[in-house]
Amino acid sequence: MIIVVLILSLLMIIGAVAVLFQRTLRAAALISGIVSLLAAVFFVFMRAYDVAITEASIGAVLSTALYFFAIKRIEDRQEEKADGE
Repeated sequence: MIIVVLILSLLMIIGAVAVLFQRTLRAAALISGIVSLLAAVFFVFMRAYDVAITEASIGAVLSTALYFFAIKRIEDRQEEKADGE
């Protein structure tokens, strides 16, 4: 079990660093959601099931959806601004 926890921790660290080097916001948001999902799995292995459910629902799903919604709104406003000029 310790090896699984160490592997999950290493994957989360790699994912967090990978977010910094993404060229698009969508890729960064997607990797951020994957890191949150890995954190939820980590909490399951630590037997913190209530925290895992919260992390999976809010951290992985809701936050990622809000990121994508915000990115879409920004792109739409930039297109409107470019069409108006």
